Amino acid sequence: MKRWLILWVYLAGAIALAGVAIHLGAILGGPAWYAYFGAPPVVVESARSGTLLAPISAASIAGAMAICAAYAFSAAGSIQPLPLLRLVLAIIATICLLRALILAPLAILHPELRNTFEVVAAMVWGLAGVGFALGLAVATRRPVTGNR
Repeated sequence: MKRWLILWVYLAGAIALAGVAIHLGAILGGPAWYAYFGAPPVVVESARSGTLLAPISAASIAGAMAICAAYAFSAAGSIQPLPLLRLVLAIIATICLLRALILAPLAILHPELRNTFEVVAAMVWGLAGVGFALGLAVATRRPVTGNR
């Protein structure tokens, strides 16, 4: 297997793990963190008022990103093959790439999306999408067995 393919897959996993850290950090960081990372106003207000919407939302997103990281590391061969590996990688890659590509048309209609954070986030998730797509290619080439 080409080493650069595996490195891309690890990059996707690392980006997902960074997302986990950011979302869990927002719970500790409070309303300012939620606002900085673009949470909807209702979530920021939840953080201010101490209701459960903000931490449950952040923890749920962190959990989803942890699952993405696990699938990347599974595709790279670091952990045992996870169920529906190829299908889930295809779904994750599609979501990440759409997240990256949708910013430009959305920014036309929503000027508030024209900021450094949104552009960098779109680029980072675009890179992750490439990594997950290459993870799909790696997983397709490697026979799925119970032993790794």
